[in-house]
Amino acid sequence: MSRKSAGRYNRAVPAVPTLLLTGADRAAKAGFLRALLAMRPPRERWALLDNDGNPPELNDNSDDFSFAAVSGCACCTGQVSLQTGIVRLLRESKPQRLVIAVAAAAEPAALTQTLQQESLAASLHIARNLCIVSAALQSATEAAQDLWLRQMQAADDVVAMDEAAIMALSSRSARIIGPAEARTLALAALAKAARR
Repeated sequence: MSRKSAGRYNRAVPAVPTLLLTGADRAAKAGFLRALLAMRPPRERWALLDNDGNPPELNDNSDDFSFAAVSGCACCTGQVSLQTGIVRLLRESKPQRLVIAVAAAAEPAALTQTLQQESLAASLHIARNLCIVSAALQSATEAAQDLWLRQMQAADDVVAMDEAAIMALSSRSARIIGPAEARTLALAALAKAARR
């Protein structure tokens, strides 16, 4: 095959604008995801990779939406599952936007390292990293609270899903926003990343 014809088949694929969701409360993340997906622009192909073990009930059977679930810790034992799931979703559904919801146990530094590996880095553009937090934070163990604090520090925004979360977070995070503002920011970040 000549270089000219090889170039035709090996064109660079633009990185997919990606929204990363961390946080501890599965139900809060699922609720946020349902509302976000209900707001997605019509005819935009989206994909959701769920690593949280509790996928939201989705009423979207359109060709513009794909879903996959992977198990295992996204930052250690499940790294390969996460990477394989992302690659499969990108290849099979060719989404214009990707949402990755990771389990509560995901260490932010290790997760970032996983997503920046050569096999994924060129395919993804993390447009926004949101940490979803609810009142469950108050009843968590000290070790879990420390992990969630690291997730909050790594996030672009901390999304307080209820008033109790806002009260619990007031001294821990400078950037606390509500779910409606978070959805608006996420959609804007994904759209902006798509124009790059």
